[in-house]
Amino acid sequence: MKKVFIFLTVLLLAVSPMIFAGGGSQASPSRTAVEVSAPGVLPITKEKVTLDVLWNLEPYYTDLLTNSHIIEFEALTNVHANFIQVASEGFGERLNLLLNSGEYPEVIISTGFASASDLVRYGTMEKILIPLNSLIEEQAPNIKAYYAKYPWVKEAITSPDGNMYAIPTIDSGAKSLNHVSISYKLWLNTEWLNKLGLSKPTTTEEFRTVLRAFKTRDPNGNGRADEIPLTGAQGTWAADPWYYLLNAFGYYDDTLVALRNNTFTPTANQDYIRDGLAYIKSLYDEGLIDPAAFTQTLEQMTAVGNNPGTVIMGAAVCGHIQMAVDINNVERSKVYTVLEPLTGPSGYRGIPFAGDERKSSSGSFAITDKCINPAVAIKWADAHNTNYWSLRQNVGKKGVHWDDADPGTFGMDGITPAQYKYAPDFYETVNISNNDKLGSAFRLLEEDWNNLFAVTGDINEPSNYVGRLYRETLKLVPYAADVQIIPPLAYDENTSVRMSQISAPLSDFVKSSFVEFITGRKNLTSDWNTYKQGLEQLGYSEYVRNMQTAYNAIKK
Repeated sequence: MKKVFIFLTVLLLAVSPMIFAGGGSQASPSRTAVEVSAPGVLPITKEKVTLDVLWNLEPYYTDLLTNSHIIEFEALTNVHANFIQVASEGFGERLNLLLNSGEYPEVIISTGFASASDLVRYGTMEKILIPLNSLIEEQAPNIKAYYAKYPWVKEAITSPDGNMYAIPTIDSGAKSLNHVSISYKLWLNTEWLNKLGLSKPTTTEEFRTVLRAFKTRDPNGNGRADEIPLTGAQGTWAADPWYYLLNAFGYYDDTLVALRNNTFTPTANQDYIRDGLAYIKSLYDEGLIDPAAFTQTLEQMTAVGNNPGTVIMGAAVCGHIQMAVDINNVERSKVYTVLEPLTGPSGYRGIPFAGDERKSSSGSFAITDKCINPAVAIKWADAHNTNYWSLRQNVGKKGVHWDDADPGTFGMDGITPAQYKYAPDFYETVNISNNDKLGSAFRLLEEDWNNLFAVTGDINEPSNYVGRLYRETLKLVPYAADVQIIPPLAYDENTSVRMSQISAPLSDFVKSSFVEFITGRKNLTSDWNTYKQGLEQLGYSEYVRNMQTAYNAIKK
């Protein structure tokens, strides 16, 4: 029996019971080796054929058995997907049982389910995942063309032995942009700025002045000191208050490293981090940062932003403004715009820019050694990766959820001619129409595909929310930090296990220590060296060293 005991604790998230069932037609498809059509030609086979597919059923999906995309795709390809649907909780445990029993399926699909190290382990070493190189070369013209156009994607998904054991999920091309490219955003109440006669702050001290004014000058005009100058949240996306503010002092993101000139350096133990924490603590001590920002949930932060009647929120740190304010309340939502990165006392001004290369670091579609017809499986994946089917998978039905753009309209940036448009009620129906799409399962979308959707009318209308986020993110791009994007790093089995032992405790220790320094439970003078010693005891130097070794292997 193959050694697979940690396959999915490392790989995936999870949610509810496993359902074994087939989607679409209930004919009796072939389970023997079959002849396939020419590359790019549909249907894939003359007679219907079955693939056993394990799919992580994320919460926003409904049921693959009745999913309109799946039903249409079966008719188009003649491939019947016999889905093993697994919702989130307990997914890793359930899949581990399958893998340990040797009863895993022919195909595994889930966004980013296998890291670079996982692909080495379960491809190169365990040989559970089969190489896709020749299959892509011979049977997958769409994937092959995409890799030719964006060679960094192919490079990123290729293991050190030269084999590709999975297809990644790519939201867009190498130089394109979407709002998750820059996560650490601060949304500032510009209505309050204007009312108080203030300009947008550009330095950390100007920002302090603005927060003081929000706190003391009654910008909501109700005669009560109920204003919350700055808030955030824990346990959600990019809402920790320190991420944005620390980057006025030097580079910092949750990888805890910076890559410059092909060299990794630690960030969490630098003196500029101590200086940044001291600044944030001074804001906290003045009551300019909501104390709840270090404990509250996303829902609690949203309640602050949506306070009934009176606006009480001056600014919020979060990945997108709907996390803090209901965008359907246009009058309230529209006053919040991103604040460009602040310049700190040393003159540093920057913000982490993830780009799109990190999105190719994980495998999302893999074929196992159980597959009877690998050529069918790769052709089935390839057929999903035309422009039309990538949009169909990600957005929904053409003519229902999106359509061709009207002549003379422009995309998200207001400059690029639009190719598509969302349906007028797209944002009202998107959460009830998920059975018409597949989300980000294993798509290879073209560069700037988001920007190709038309934006018309008021950018602050909910129907234009993606366009609004796109334009707000564009404001931040000129300040992208001067660091290299970290490529996918593959580790040998022992190092991979060691990195998993280090990374979570290290990250937790840094976050908890930052909160303690900011709130005063730890002293930035007397406890700083003890904090740095704690980093080393958790293996911080080893963590950085292992990343450098893996990176050097790529660059040989």
